[in-house]
Amino acid sequence: MKKLLSISMIFIFLVGCENAQKSNGFVKDVEGSSWQMGTQASVDLVVELDKYWGVDYDKMRTFFVDTLKSRFEGGQSYETLDGFIGQVKESMEENSGVQYWSMEGAFSVDLDPTKGGDWVNAWFLVDATDSQPKRAIVEYYYVKNGKIHQFSQSKQVRLD
Repeated sequence: MKKLLSISMIFIFLVGCENAQKSNGFVKDVEGSSWQMGTQASVDLVVELDKYWGVDYDKMRTFFVDTLKSRFEGGQSYETLDGFIGQVKESMEENSGVQYWSMEGAFSVDLDPTKGGDWVNAWFLVDATDSQPKRAIVEYYYVKNGKIHQFSQSKQVRLD
């Protein structure tokens, strides 16, 4: 009986301590990678940034590092925060007037826990204007130590 009790206790201990890895997927450039969920703090940073996008450029600057690397849906690419802000201003001027952007969701993943930082994926629906069709915008932000280090954007025209 003692042996049965001992074996049962060991079994319960092992099962109770099981900590299955909560990850899936891969990144081609990170050997042995298997990503995992990132932090809510990184998502919150992007959600907060959205409140100031195209409205308060000085406040926007506080969310980024000066060496920001960015790529926009039109092919523009920059290696500085000044280039990024300039492109946002230009885009806002080209699409002046009332624009309705709706952030539809965001999540973060940690692609390489040994490196730190999260990639935040955020997506928006944008109503049609006189100069632009209805579209979906997908943005990726690399957040590390509370600042955005990289930004990438793509666009899909919506026919619905």
